[in-house]
Amino acid sequence: MKSFTQYIILSFFFFAGFVSSVTAQKTTGDQTISFKVYGVCNDCKQRIELAAMDAKGVKKAEWDKQSNVLVLVGSSKMTKENVAASVAKAGYKSDVCAADPKAYAKLPGCCQYVSDADKH
Repeated sequence: MKSFTQYIILSFFFFAGFVSSVTAQKTTGDQTISFKVYGVCNDCKQRIELAAMDAKGVKKAEWDKQSNVLVLVGSSKMTKENVAASVAKAGYKSDVCAADPKAYAKLPGCCQYVSDADKH
């Protein structure tokens, strides 16, 4: 009988935690967006993520060097187009927007991804 009661109590806390998590996400209105941004190294990662964070509504930005995918979490004010434009101003091309040529030219030579440089 004791284990059945423990099971019921544990189930209740699990369910309450799940409902709380879903409710928190709905009330904050956060959304997740992802798209490809081209870069080659950890320095690129830092510049891409900082540029993405400058866009309106972005709360979190994470770029993966291997897949070139930028994953964003933000408010409903965040749009893929605005984030891509911000990243383009930093010199990085995406599936959404071309890089600003002047900003791209200012990137270190090893970070100029058009040369098909190996990821480092």
